Amino acid sequence: MTERTIAKLVLAGAGLAVFFTGVRLDLEALRYVGIALVGVAFLLRFVGRRPPT
Repeated sequence: MTERTIAKLVLAGAGLAVFFTGVRLDLEALRYVGIALVGVAFLLRFVGRRPPT
């Protein structure tokens, strides 16, 4: 696994954990932070792609 893949997995996992914590505690701000973290993990798919050589 590349470092980018590990970063995506960590961000997505942290985002889900924060999101579900916000759901359980009924805190809207935590839910939005969790959604943002998962969104950043998704956007990392498109960053830094190198053409095959």
